[in-house]
Formats: sequence, C-alpha cells, structure tokens
Amino acid sequence: MTISISTSSHTHSGLLKLYIYIAFTVLCWGYSPIGVHNALHSYTPQHIALLRFLIASFFLLLLVMKKGIQPLNWKDVPALAVLGFFSVTLHHLLINTGQQYVTAVASSILSQSIPLFTFIISALLFKEQIGFKQWLCILLGLCGAVLVVSGDHGFGVPSPYSLLIVLAAMAWGLYFNLYKKFDLNYDALSMMCYIIWFGTIPLLFYSAHLPSEILHATWQANMSVVLLGVFPSAMAYLLWGYVLKNMPLTIASNFLYCSPIVAMSLAVVFLNEKPSMIVLLGGVMIVGSLVWMNWGNRRTIE
Repeated sequence: MTISISTSSHTHSGLLKLYIYIAFTVLCWGYSPIGVHNALHSYTPQHIALLRFLIASFFLLLLVMKKGIQPLNWKDVPALAVLGFFSVTLHHLLINTGQQYVTAVASSILSQSIPLFTFIISALLFKEQIGFKQWLCILLGLCGAVLVVSGDHGFGVPSPYSLLIVLAAMAWGLYFNLYKKFDLNYDALSMMCYIIWFGTIPLLFYSAHLPSEILHATWQANMSVVLLGVFPSAMAYLLWGYVLKNMPLTIASNFLYCSPIVAMSLAVVFLNEKPSMIVLLGGVMIVGSLVWMNWGNRRTIE
C-alpha cells in the first residue's frame, strides 16, 4: 500500500505525529480485550462498559477544563448521539457480552473485520463504488471470520457469543462511515468528548448496583477498568478522532489490523492463551484480505 502525501497540507513532522497517534491507538486497542477479560472476573459486561466510559468521561472533562472545548451546536445533537450510540454504547455492550465466552485473541481478530464492514456499509448505504477485487477481498475476509468464530473452542458450530463480536465490528464500521458522512465542524478533542459523553448516557441505565460491585471487585479488575477507561477509551478515541480528521477513512481503518498482533502477544504473555491453528488461519485470511485490498492503491491524505 502506497500513500501519496500532499506537502502543501502536511509537513513531515505532522505526518510523523499522525503515525505516532496511530501506533499508540493500536497499542491501546490491542490491550482492550485483555483488560475486558480481566475485568469480567468481577464485573458484568454492562458494568464494564459503564464504568470504563465514566472514567473516560471524567478524564476528558479534566482535559477540556485545561484546554477548552468548542461550544455544542444543538443541531448536531442527533448526529453526535448516533455516533456515540454505535461507537460507545452498542459496540462495547456487544463486545463485552461476547467476550464472556470468546478468548481475547479471537475477540481481537474478529474486531479486525471492521474494515470489511466499513467497505460493505459504504457500498450498500452510501453507494460508494467497490470493484471486483475489493469484493473478492471482502469475501475472503468474511470466510476468515467464519473460521475464527467456528474454531475458537475447537472446530464446530459458531458460538452465538462470537457473532456478538462480529455485530460489534459492524457497529464500528457503521460509525466510521457516519463519522465521515456527518463531517461535523469540531476539533478532535471536542468531537470525541461529545461522542463519548453522548454514548455514555444510555449506559447509565445499568448504574444500579455498580457501587457495590466496585467495592467487591478485586484490585486487579478495578485496575483493568481504570486502564480501559483512560487509554483504550479516552486517549485512543481522542487520537483516533484526530486520525479520521486527517486521513481517508478506508486507509485509516486498515491500520487497525495491527491490533490482533498486539492483543495476541499480550494474551499469550499475560493470559496464557494458546490460539488454535484454525483461529490463526482465520486471522491470516482477514488480515491478508485487507492487505490485498489495498495493495498497489495510491491514496492521498487530505
């Protein structure tokens, strides 16, 4: 994949910063399934989602108290609420519930189907032209996803919990498309603050018994939730918002296929997970389809 850079709009230092942000985001999101796995020992999936984004919301509030925030345009509220629902509320409820019975490695690999669904949604809902080669790549990637959901705990009928991870990836694919479609006029910090805050509001429905669960949780689970709130949620969302503002959607989303490598390494070291060959083959098919899809393409970061 070759990316052509417009020097009139991007300096070399600006481009370097962009790739540093991408690397940090990938690292954070690679840790995310590990943190969720640890937190599930003490928390329900709903409480993990609520607590991590309460922490993220508070962290962002401290940040905007120092740096300031663009005023909210009330006509943008429906769009921000939709973005928050798909990227925060729905995505994390689905992925946390699914990960109760899906390994961290398989969860991370399935999450990498996000670019595939980004392309599918772009074609079906927003009429973006997709060539024959791209459709072949999408088909190959989806076949890889089938292998992952079928082979996570020994080859067999796909677990419905694995399908929840796939639905979570679809929710993010829709979020990516809507983010670009709405094209709201906010800086990266303001945009992510509003998205996360609006996405956290529906999660408050699950606030009953949360204080008691916090008190009875292990320190390891509480530490995992804090890390999830500060890094994969607040910092990664903020940096990814900056990336989406400065890089084409289909290029930006494809950098995420580095996440399973990070997640797999962390899962092997800290969780002692040993992914099956079927899961690894499925992961190779997903990543390979994305590499093939972009091989030889020339894009301009605008």
